[in-house]
Amino acid sequence: MLTALFCVILGGVWDTLEHIVGWLGKHEQSLAIWLEGFALVAIFFLELKEYKRQGRERIEQHKESAAQIAILQRQADALVNSERAWVIAELVPICRRFGDDWHRPIGNGWAQLSENELLNQEHLKHKLKLTNMGRTPAHILSYRLIYSCLDKGVTSLSGKIAERQDSQHIFDHLLGATDSTEAQEIVHVDKYLFRKIKGIKELENTAVFHGWVKYQHVFSDSEVVKVSFCYSYRPSTLGLVRVPEVKGVVEYESIECANENQSAN
Repeated sequence: MLTALFCVILGGVWDTLEHIVGWLGKHEQSLAIWLEGFALVAIFFLELKEYKRQGRERIEQHKESAAQIAILQRQADALVNSERAWVIAELVPICRRFGDDWHRPIGNGWAQLSENELLNQEHLKHKLKLTNMGRTPAHILSYRLIYSCLDKGVTSLSGKIAERQDSQHIFDHLLGATDSTEAQEIVHVDKYLFRKIKGIKELENTAVFHGWVKYQHVFSDSEVVKVSFCYSYRPSTLGLVRVPEVKGVVEYESIECANENQSAN
């Protein structure tokens, strides 16, 4: 009986196989097309996966290259900054005060100002001095000198200006490393102060001398560097006081502090 059952099962399996083989024979072409389509889809997804992998690798390589370039750029900038010219601008008095007396330069020494020279305000004459603090030469191009008389209570050049004078000058000069030079123009401080001298002496107005100098360094033939300077006039000492520059913007609030200090003396 088991043998008969086995024969029945085997016969059924055989009929099924014959049916499948027959169906495959009849649909051989369609089946080939479907299999080819599945193969193409599989190949597409494999290639897409590989493309994404290569894309991620290229992105990582690009990031590494960009990081290396940034490091090299910082190193190059550091080298340039350590070797390039750095010019500072100062308004320096021509005369000096020794004790209670003013003196003017004569030869290698100093001579006391006469009464007539004091009346002519010789002790208030200044010059623009440029010093190259760098290790390579600087090509000075030009400079600008501005006189601003601030109105009462004003502590910033962006506020109300009671009087203003402005002059620009070409100054074609090659300044060597650690060298200094002076502009030919004499800054007659007294002539600037003349119209508002009463308000300045009474601390109602503040006299400010400011401007900039333009120069180039040897590491660039196109970059033009502009360095600024700013001084306020202090009546108590008959001289100019430098106003510090903070974060690239001159902070003029210190002018008011200087005047308050004067009134306390």
